[in-house]
Order: sequence, then C-alpha cells, then structure tokens
Amino acid sequence: MKKFYLLTMLFLFAFVTNAQIKVQGFPRNDLQLKSSPKNQSAKNVTTIPINFSDIQYWVGTGTNEAAFVVQWNDGKNPDALVWGFRWNGTATGEEMLKAIASADHRFYSLLYQGTGPYGTAIGGFGFDLNGTGTNALYKSGNVTYPYYPVSGIVNTTSYDFDDYAAADTNDHWQSGWMTNGYWSYWVKDPTDPDFGYSGVGATSRTLVNGSYDVWNFSAGFSDTPISSTMTPVSPYVASTNYANGYFMVNEEWFGHTNGSVNFIDSNGNVNYRVYSNANNNHAFGATTQYGTIYGDKFYFISKQAADGGDTQYTPGGRLVIANAQTMQKIAGFNNIGGGDGRSFVGVNEHKGYIGASNGIYTFDIDNLQVGTLIPTTGGGSQYAGQIGNMIRTSQYVFAVKQSTGVLVINPNTDTVITTIAGSFHSVVQAKDGSVWAIQDQKLVKINPTTFATTVYNIPTTKYIGAWGAWNAGSLTASSQSNTLYWINSISSFVSGTQIVKFDVTSGTFNETFAAIPGQTGTYKQIPYGAALRVNPITDELILNTTESGYGAHYQNNWIHTFSNTGTLTNTKKLNDYYWFPAIAVFPDNTTPVVNNTFPTQVNVNNITTIDLKTVISDTDNLSAAIVKTVKSNSNSAAVSATINSNDELIITPQGNGTANIVVSFNSNGKVVDKTLSVTSSTSVLGMSEVKKLEFSIYPNPVTDILNIRTQEKVLNVSVYDMSGKMVNAQFSNGQVNVSMLPKGVYILIAKTEKAVYQQKLIKN
Repeated sequence: MKKFYLLTMLFLFAFVTNAQIKVQGFPRNDLQLKSSPKNQSAKNVTTIPINFSDIQYWVGTGTNEAAFVVQWNDGKNPDALVWGFRWNGTATGEEMLKAIASADHRFYSLLYQGTGPYGTAIGGFGFDLNGTGTNALYKSGNVTYPYYPVSGIVNTTSYDFDDYAAADTNDHWQSGWMTNGYWSYWVKDPTDPDFGYSGVGATSRTLVNGSYDVWNFSAGFSDTPISSTMTPVSPYVASTNYANGYFMVNEEWFGHTNGSVNFIDSNGNVNYRVYSNANNNHAFGATTQYGTIYGDKFYFISKQAADGGDTQYTPGGRLVIANAQTMQKIAGFNNIGGGDGRSFVGVNEHKGYIGASNGIYTFDIDNLQVGTLIPTTGGGSQYAGQIGNMIRTSQYVFAVKQSTGVLVINPNTDTVITTIAGSFHSVVQAKDGSVWAIQDQKLVKINPTTFATTVYNIPTTKYIGAWGAWNAGSLTASSQSNTLYWINSISSFVSGTQIVKFDVTSGTFNETFAAIPGQTGTYKQIPYGAALRVNPITDELILNTTESGYGAHYQNNWIHTFSNTGTLTNTKKLNDYYWFPAIAVFPDNTTPVVNNTFPTQVNVNNITTIDLKTVISDTDNLSAAIVKTVKSNSNSAAVSATINSNDELIITPQGNGTANIVVSFNSNGKVVDKTLSVTSSTSVLGMSEVKKLEFSIYPNPVTDILNIRTQEKVLNVSVYDMSGKMVNAQFSNGQVNVSMLPKGVYILIAKTEKAVYQQKLIKN
C-alpha cells in the first residue's frame, strides 16, 4: 500500500511539474523550469505600473482600449515599453500585436504562424532603440542574407527562434524557445486583482476593454518580475520632411526585393525605404534604375513591373508616382507601352515622356494615363529602340536612343524633328544652355536651337556606358557653374577611379579632378548605377560606390560628398545590404522667380522684343531650361505676342487698343505667371515696320514650302498659331516646310543678324 501511494505521488508530481507547464498555451513537457509558470505570480506588482491616460501611442480605432507591454530584460533602457490599442467588436492579443507591429516601424517580431490548435507562437520581439532604422535579423550567424520584417513581422516555419539575432546589436532584441529562454505571456483584465500567467497564447486571448497584455522575456528560463516602471512609447512619425537632403533611388537585390528609395537628410542621417514606410510596405518594380521629381510628383522608373522573388514588399510596377513631399503613393503602372522602363522627363505641367526599351511614350500628368508611342522613337520590338536619359530644354526634348543618336523632339507636336547621329550614352544641359552628349572618348556640344555640333575629344580616358545593363550614366552638369562632370573608365566596360571635370566655357578637361576613395586592398570601391550627380543648391558632388568582388561584397555601399574644388568632405556608409544604389535625386523646393526687370506695362507702336532669359531664375534648377510660353492674350486684335526660339517675347501691334499678355514660366514643373499690360498704337510707322518692307514670304497662302526673301542672313525661323503656341515648321536654306501644319492662320517670326521680322501666313 505504501508503495502504491509513493508511485501515485511521483506520478502526480511529474504531471504537475511537466504536463502542466505551458508556454503561450503550448504544453511543454520538455521544460524543467525553475518554477512552474502555472504557479507564478506577477511578483512585486501590487499596483498597475501605468494608467491608460499615460499611454501616448494608440493604434487602431474604437471604443475599447487595451495596453500592450513588452519587457525585454536585456539591460537596455528604457526596458518595458507600452503601446495602446483601440478596437470595436472582438479582438485578440495576436491582432493587437500585429496591428502595433504594422503601425510602428520601430517595433518588429518573429512569429511562427498557423501552428495548429495552439495558434501563433511568438518567438522574438525587437525595437529600434537608436533610431537607425536597421530592423533586420540574422539567422544562425548568416549576415549575407538578412531577414527584413514586413508589416513588422519576420515569419519562420519552425520553433527555431533561438537561431535569430538582431542586425543592430544596440536594438532591443530577445528571442528563444528551447535554449535562450522564452517569451512568457501575462495578462490582466479589469476584474483581475493582479497580473496572471496566461494559460493560452495570443491567438486565443480575447481582449476586453481595460485589459493589459504583458510580454515578459524569461531569459535562461528564469523568473523575472513584471517591471514596476513602464515607459509609454512616443508615437511613430514617418519622416515627411524631404526638403533638406537628397534621395538615393535603389535597384535593390534582384530576385529578392523590389526597388526602393532612401533619404539622406542634411545632418547625414539615412532614412531607409521611405516610400515603403509611408505606403504600408509597398515598393517599386524590379531593378529601379531612374527617378526624377517634376512639379509636386516623384516619378520612379523600374525595368520590370515586379520582382518575383520578393515576398516582403508589394511591387508597384514599371512606373510609380508618389507625392514628392510626403512619399504617399499616387499611382503605379505595370505596362508603360510594352517595353521595360528606362527614364522619365516632364515636358510641361500637363505632359511627360516615358523612356522605355522600345521607344518614348507620352504620359498624361493630369489624368495619370500612359499615352502612345512618339513616331520613329521605337524600334519594333521590346529592346530594339532603347531610350536612355532625356532632358527638357526651354524649347525641345533631347533623348538618347541606342546606336542611333540624340533625338530632338518638338514637345508641342510630339514629333522628332532631327537626330544628332552617334552612339551616345548620355545627354545633359550646361548652365549656359548648351546641350552635351557623350560617347566613349568623345564629348559633343549641341546648339539647343540650331542643333549645330562641336566635337571635343577626351584626351586620355574614356566614358563608360553600357546598354545591356542600362543605367542613367555618370555625366552630370552643375547648375551653379558652367561645368560638366563624369567618371572615367579603364575600358568601355570597367570603371576608372577618377572624376573628370570639363569647363564648358574654356573647353578644357581635368581628368584627375577627384579620386574615388577606397582604392587600397584587394576589394576596392567602384561606382555603381549613375554614380555621380551635382547638388543644385550646394554645388557639391554626390558619389555612390559599392565594393568590388562578388556576393556579400555588394552589401558594402558608401555615399561620398565632394566640394566643387574636388575635396572629399564627407563619407557615409549605408547599413549592410544589397542596395545597388542607382541614382541620386534632389528635392525641388523653390519656384522660379521673375525679377523686376520684367515690365508690368509697355506701350508699343512697332515690334517690341523682351529677352525672357534675363528676367527669370530658379535657385534649385537650371535657369536655361525654364520653359516660357504665352499663356493668354486678352485682345489679339490689338496685339500679338509670341516667344521665339531664342526665348524672346515678341510683341507686335495689330491695331489700337490694350491687351493683357500672361507669360508662363515653367521650371521643372513649377509654374509662375506674369501679366504684361500692353497698349498698342499703329498710327506711327516705326523703323521695325519699315524693315518689314525689306522682308517677304511667298507663296502666301502656302500649301507646303514657304520661301523667304530678304537681303539679310536668316538665323532662325519660328511659326506660331494664333494662340501663341509654337508649332512644328522646319527651316532650311531660306525655305520653311509647313506641309504638316493644319489649315489656318499663323504668325512667322524670322530673326536675322540685324532685325526680327514678323509676317502673317495662311496655310491652305
């Protein structure tokens, strides 16, 4: 009998000490805890450490409220952090956890979800204590392939919680199940006298209004009392001040993540994946290679619509448009005309051009619609008409086309009017307004209105450019000085180690202007993507590099800042990851400013010319690229107003009277209007009118070819419709081809070496 009694007691003891032990509701017969959680209490907690009125960060909406507490017990302060959760209807502890992890980008978790009747197992919690944004986990010491939380969650498919460590050792992080310890789950409802160990997991835990959930890590399976000091978490506020600093658009890791954008503020702090943070883990397409700001919108161009290997971020398409001030998504497009994405340029406040692997497509900015192919810009297949970068001058759009040259497009008619032949890789506009294209060991100057070219041979080095793995190229221009910069190359496929400077005014090269850092050791720093851009405000050069080699070497990425004298002033190393940075983009903070030399009122009795180039400026954009148009004319019977190819406003009296002429100045999508009040009188024949007698056009009316008769050399000719809009008409050898114009009345303005002439023409 005694023996039977002893066996019974041993069985009951074993049952109590093993079978009754639960971790988050999971029976754990494998654990021998120092004391059974079933019998534990919230030691030393006789009063509630924090009231709901003290909680600062509330997630969710509703009339019910609960407190969510995480206590790491890792020696880092503050330790026990508190969030608040609001809801209506029913909610579980798991739903509260996920809602907070999704909302607060500083907080992240490791979960094993869908684990049978016991629900989700919580394996780890982390918090970004130092604000660096490096929320990532390494598994089993593998730093080559980090795990990044999506909506605050890293998922695993087994109880391998002990194998994970935080990438940032300064973060709060605790995880475990079999070795390190475990996350114990304590709860308190309003009717409970104190905190109690939960017999169920977060999935089965039903919240009630006024309840508390405390996650308390039991390091080494030891008991740790619930803290008597709980710190309310301040609300997470995503960075929305994108005025002071610059963006770095990233290709990201092909086969693993879609494209992203980081923001480097003026203090040198890197805000990672700012678009994803602002848009619930949405991203761009695969291999994001280009970005530009036009007006109030940020246009991101990716080569493909989505990366099939990305399970963390929602892809956005080949074209993604965001608010440039907040990074909030506006629209996304998988299809941009059938090809892969290359570039984007704003044409006017209503229209843009999309550069693709099969040509150039119009884009309706007002209605956010991809338009049609611009004739002759494509090639008939997805990769037969590759377009590189594009620029908008005050008159035209210049676009690089693979193996063909630089296409010159009239933005008023969306037609290619000429091509500068050559195997160019990139095109830019200098401060003086000249356009420059580059290929291998040749730099070509293009007149922005006559398209005449001048060739400058690069003395000893080359320019690298590849169409097989296209990027926007390192050729870049200063807005503050008349200079160009690019990175040299050892060959057509291998980048060099020097930044080259070209003085546009003197036509001289400095091929050793600045050296790329990190050229010692086996693995050296190499430029990646476009690699080089000039800050329009500070005139500093921004250079991004990665590490040569293969595999994990590409996790090393740097951003260097050089002064305009070539001095290295700052170096920033990014958090280790395969960012593959593509291109730096600078905010557009200011609008164009019209100075007081622009008149508000004029009296005219003959043709009057106002040079608009001298009256307009923009501190963070190229003044030579500002587009000038006549927006409206209140009385065309009294006066006509047009803008010629030299950016001059031509006012011609048509009769007696007054008119208000509104001139619009568009600087990179930001527009200001100025009104000029004109009083016209035709009673006196002025000298310019006399000169008109020495100038004639014929035949008039005209069907196709218009002849110009004058004793002076004609420099350029522009044709405008009656609204003041310049139309497409090609001038050559004293003749103007108007065959493509619709029937109607037009104004022809011809500029010679001595005068400006204006004639009315009729197109039959």
